Amino acid sequence: MKRRFYSFLAGHLAGYLEFKQKLGYTSFSSPYKAVDFDRYVLFLGVSSIQQLDEGFVVHWIHSIPKLTAATKNIKLQFARGFFDYLIRVGAAQENPARRIPWLRARPSTPHVYSLKEIHQILDCARRYQSRHPRRLVGSTMETLVLLLYACGLRISEALKLKIQDVDFQENTLSLWNTKFHKERLVPFSPKVRQRLQGYLALRSEFFPPAGAHAPFFCGATGKACHRIVMYRRFRELLAQCGLARPRGRRYPNLHSLRHTFAVHKLYQWYQQGHDILNKLPLLSTFMGHVNIENTQVYLTITEALLREGDRRFQGHFETITAKALKRAQRNSHDDGSR
Repeated sequence: MKRRFYSFLAGHLAGYLEFKQKLGYTSFSSPYKAVDFDRYVLFLGVSSIQQLDEGFVVHWIHSIPKLTAATKNIKLQFARGFFDYLIRVGAAQENPARRIPWLRARPSTPHVYSLKEIHQILDCARRYQSRHPRRLVGSTMETLVLLLYACGLRISEALKLKIQDVDFQENTLSLWNTKFHKERLVPFSPKVRQRLQGYLALRSEFFPPAGAHAPFFCGATGKACHRIVMYRRFRELLAQCGLARPRGRRYPNLHSLRHTFAVHKLYQWYQQGHDILNKLPLLSTFMGHVNIENTQVYLTITEALLREGDRRFQGHFETITAKALKRAQRNSHDDGSR
């Protein structure tokens, strides 16, 4: 998105986002929270940092009453980080947001798709493409969903892929400048290769690429797909499939495919008789995590996994997950998508 700031904090807000980007944070919400903060400063006519006290931050956080506690906590996290930055650059003396407690958010379990649901989504995307042959949307969604599920990519990593990053000779994806400025190679299966090749051929018919640096996935205008648009398209696809939001769980979204990849991979390894503890570092590296704790958070216990497990495994797995969830709760306000 184009970040245009108009308040007296314009330079500091732009500097804060640039600072976070250099540190490797790839939070999707931060730019939007920065714009919202900027507009609220303008709305109240605030003209100095001294006026940005605890009361101002509280009013900004609760300025939209219908927001969930979790979303309000994201706003609080942004405020804490921004004031820390202002102190760092010498523009502020204290952080009023640090005196504001976190709101108690109702816990929700991330959605893990079943194989049946994955097939439903892919079938819906194929049917959409057949009904709208002059549009690339259905094929784009089918290929994107398959890639996210089969390779466990972050949505940002998939949408940043260029044609030259997809190696059909070695069956690998080259991911550059990912979260925390990491690079990695991700292998894909022959089935995924077939789908990627088919999509690239169709994409080239609609929008002939200008070169190897052209985006692999493209939207309705031939330009790179926008994350917000893809999330909306996916939500529409779920509605067509009749996949409702499970009670007590987050609404299924594109990022849930990455979570599903981790859980299904764990389930597969367990069925094959592998030692899950020894496999975690491999999964962590594959997914591009900085440390294994981040991978453990993904390994949610699923009902099917527990039914398959014996007491020994269940005990090990619950111990691992309990520790991971405690870490996740301590770090739940970390700004950035996993």
